[in-house]
Amino acid sequence: MARNEKEESIQIGFREAITLIVPYFQKKVWNQIKSVIWIVLYLSLFQLIILRIPVKEAGIIALGISAVVFGLTFFLEGLFLGLMPLGEALGLRLPQKLGVFSIMIFSILMGIGATLAEPAITILKASGSKVAPWDAPLLYYLLNDGSGSLYLAIALGVGVSVVFGMLRFLYGFSLSKLLIPSILILLFVSIYAQFDENLQFISGLAWDSGAVTTGPVTVPLVVALGIGISKVSEKNEQSSAYGVVTLASLFPILAVFIVGIYFSGKLPKPMSEEEFFKTGIHLKESKLLLGEKLKNSLESKKIPNAQISPPLKFQSINDKILEAFQLAIRAILPLTLFLILVLYLILKEKIPYPEEVRLGILFSVIGLSIFNFGVIFGLNKLGDQVGGKLPSTFRSIELTDSTKYIPNFNPKTVLKAVNEDGKEESFFYLKERKLYTGIPYHEENWNAKSKVYEYIPIHGPIFGKEDNLLGYMIVLFFAFFLGYSATLAEPALSALGNAVEETTVGTFRKSFLIQAVAIGVGFGTLIGMLKILIELPIVWILIPIYISLLILNSISKSEFIEIAWDSAGVTTGPITVPLVIAMGLGIGNQLGTVDGFGILACASAFPILSVLVMGLIVENSRKLSLNEMETKSK
Repeated sequence: MARNEKEESIQIGFREAITLIVPYFQKKVWNQIKSVIWIVLYLSLFQLIILRIPVKEAGIIALGISAVVFGLTFFLEGLFLGLMPLGEALGLRLPQKLGVFSIMIFSILMGIGATLAEPAITILKASGSKVAPWDAPLLYYLLNDGSGSLYLAIALGVGVSVVFGMLRFLYGFSLSKLLIPSILILLFVSIYAQFDENLQFISGLAWDSGAVTTGPVTVPLVVALGIGISKVSEKNEQSSAYGVVTLASLFPILAVFIVGIYFSGKLPKPMSEEEFFKTGIHLKESKLLLGEKLKNSLESKKIPNAQISPPLKFQSINDKILEAFQLAIRAILPLTLFLILVLYLILKEKIPYPEEVRLGILFSVIGLSIFNFGVIFGLNKLGDQVGGKLPSTFRSIELTDSTKYIPNFNPKTVLKAVNEDGKEESFFYLKERKLYTGIPYHEENWNAKSKVYEYIPIHGPIFGKEDNLLGYMIVLFFAFFLGYSATLAEPALSALGNAVEETTVGTFRKSFLIQAVAIGVGFGTLIGMLKILIELPIVWILIPIYISLLILNSISKSEFIEIAWDSAGVTTGPITVPLVIAMGLGIGNQLGTVDGFGILACASAFPILSVLVMGLIVENSRKLSLNEMETKSK
């Protein structure tokens, strides 16, 4: 009887299981919706109301953003059930059974695997199509046919940083001993790159790569591994649990510069588009640029736009779905197999909760596949659209995504008009449904062979004359509020705030940290946008800010230093990264800026400054309170 009761107590029917699971997933999905909905609404409404331009392909973008929400929900749940228990189990057992050298080898391999599994790493590849090979050959190569070398360099950088992070967990030395030399080296390399025609265009990419690496895979795995090691390390201090995220964002920057220096001498220097397409010039100077994407760009010069047909879009969606699934498999399975093999073969341990781990791995693959698809068709498209339209606040821009191809066009329908300056201009009327619209006529847009006229609408400037100050101010205000609101929506920041409030025994309140970080990110996003608008080299922004950070480090307490530097990592989540990168490249393309990277780098640097300043204020307030208490007691 007892046996039957036991069997009945563990048997759950399908309907009961669904009843238990659905509310749980509803809560998880709602958490992701809250982190996405406000920033998506903000971008969409800004484009509709301020820029006065409808959102193109709104249905596909909505589908993509829904995929991001559900994909991220499944992925993070899979990470919690599958990969994080493996990481913590390894962290507990490694110091007990292996020496320091073996732990270092494991750490670097795990860092590489975690980085390649990061959802945001695919964003860099998607951004490669926004770069012209003649403007920045090295940047183009690293984002296209050389993307494998770029990913490996970033992954190696994270791997090395994990090694130093684990050494901190084992020996408990201060973060400043690594920060100061690392930052000085990075600033020196950035200055060196500024004087090289090719390297100067990868500076923004290099510094942005540091923000891309600190995502939902790397951070939890590294922290889980570190927590495991810290539990068995006698030299570890409580505060040393912070700081490892910072290292994971610094070393990849140097790695990208190193791989850039390696390929720089093998690639041609920047040149004009006309010079690039002269017979054989790119063939003679570099075979590295002869990849599929360059061949496609060459072919596109020969194929009339009118020959592009709608069925290609559906084919593209099918291809992207398959590509998203393949990327997820390649990202999750190698990392999982590596962790399991180390646990089984080297440490001779069993997998903790194997059923949950298997379910977690399945969730991770499914979630990352859906997320990758959503980024391509949702966040990337929306960010690119808004970024491409932003300059319309202060200048006239071409709405290339609204290009019309008018078949069977007859030049005899062209009429003449006189503008305000008394000059003649050509135009014709286009009837769409029951409306007649005047369309400007430019002879170069008329293809006599295909009898197709190509019309690209012009929009702006919305707020006054060309290059008006009000338009620029609106763009900068938009950037600040984007960074501020996106940071408030990041779940990782709330979790960090709770941990910091507990660690500092309430002296550094959660609300203080969240506001300090959000304001820092908002101001950093503003400065990054300004960098693109005025084409300011990023090195001249980063030098003063990082020198200021080093000065503040010297007068701040170690607990606040580690909290501040880690806060930069949690601000660049899987939602913010694709939107900001796509937006930066979109506005850069519209303005003709070669390097649209750098916004993430600024958005990561300024919150460190704001948190360090807030830490000094909190510490000063604490000292004043103690002095008052001592005075009263006397």
